[in-house]
Amino acid sequence: MLALFCCRLRASGWSRQARLLLFGSMLMGWSSYGWPADRDTAILTLSETLARVLQSNPELAVYPYEIRAAEARTLQAGLRPNPRISVDVDNVLGSGALSGIDAMETTLALSQVIEMGNKRSLRRDVGSWQRQAVERDYELARLDALAAAASRYLEVAQTQRLLNFSKQVVEWTQASEAVAKRRFDVGGASRAELGRARTDSMQASLEVSNLEVRLASAKRRLAGLWGETEPDFAIVGAELFSLVEIPDFTRVRAQLEQAPQLQRFLTQRRLRQAQLELAIAAGRQDIEVGAGFKHLRETNDIGMVLQFSMPLGLNDQNPGNIQAAREDLAVLDMEEEATRVRIFTELRNAYAQLEQTRRQVTVLRDDILPEARETLELIQEGYRAGRFSYLEVVQARQQVLAVENDAVVAATDFHQTLITLESLTGQPLTGAGQILTGTNTTNGPPSEFRLPYLDGSAVDEQTSRQEKSR
Repeated sequence: MLALFCCRLRASGWSRQARLLLFGSMLMGWSSYGWPADRDTAILTLSETLARVLQSNPELAVYPYEIRAAEARTLQAGLRPNPRISVDVDNVLGSGALSGIDAMETTLALSQVIEMGNKRSLRRDVGSWQRQAVERDYELARLDALAAAASRYLEVAQTQRLLNFSKQVVEWTQASEAVAKRRFDVGGASRAELGRARTDSMQASLEVSNLEVRLASAKRRLAGLWGETEPDFAIVGAELFSLVEIPDFTRVRAQLEQAPQLQRFLTQRRLRQAQLELAIAAGRQDIEVGAGFKHLRETNDIGMVLQFSMPLGLNDQNPGNIQAAREDLAVLDMEEEATRVRIFTELRNAYAQLEQTRRQVTVLRDDILPEARETLELIQEGYRAGRFSYLEVVQARQQVLAVENDAVVAATDFHQTLITLESLTGQPLTGAGQILTGTNTTNGPPSEFRLPYLDGSAVDEQTSRQEKSR
């Protein structure tokens, strides 16, 4: 069954753990963690899908380089200005007493710029927050990649379900065609009725062919998320009609403050505050001090030289950059509020849609579809006995087909909406969603990639393992 998948990554050398959005609410963990060996029989679970995306997604692969580049820029920002060595030669190649080099004066000095206003420390702060901003972007990119993987996984599961049902429709149409042929042979049906039955059978077979192509395309799109051009699995192990209980909206609303988009503003605010402080410090003039020795060739004497220099700062105290930094910091509050309103609106709409799709799936699967199937069976049996016309068989069959299709679409929408809710909040919203942190990987996948189940026995077994671990 589809269950909420949670995982935790610890990036090498990072000082904190980043919890990732875990998706679904419906998957069956049939195979162990790893790469399927036989693509003709392999069953891909959602846990394996998300693990593959985290390991091999081409778009995520660039972020470690960007993080290392940000760390290198932070290192560079913490360096002091280089000292300067200077050599001055005076009173040479002149005229009169200064002709030649007899009156030459040579000065050798070493000077150092001293940064005022704590610029070096502030540059390091800016570089550090820029690196953390890249990490935040990485977290958001991982959430987006996982959401895309779950959505494409749903697409494959939906197409699988429709394909299986279409094959059943082929069996129905072929059975009806056989009955129509027998009735035509004994004079109980017209040639038009037989032609209609044959046409329906061929159309049903064509629909199966179309769905097979559609399924292959959906599987390739899913495999493309981990950099493969061809899938190495046969099917996905998902049960669309396993629906989790919907949490109360107050609980969902409480998770809003943990939304990754809003958490990103905390880092951005500290970054822009550090940039403002650096701009203010840049308005303070640095000083340069030095010391050296002067040699007088004429008397062969040596004296000491002391140097001090400092810009007066009459014209440029960095006012433009300071004002720009203040404006960038001020606009961040408005951007955060606009993002908060947008996320809350999307959250409320998604929750309302989640409730509606759950009701829709329940009514279609528990009430309408059984009635429609029973009606179809009665009419098919009556058609074989000559009590119903072929038109009534077609109408009943189309009704079952429409209800089944609506149920599949509604179930897919339910899980997709749940993915949207978890993407917005960045938190698991169902009881099955939990972070598993066990370290025993002898029997099966690592626990951070293990898929929680929704059936009672699996939950009991999982709880027992966690208690033993504790």
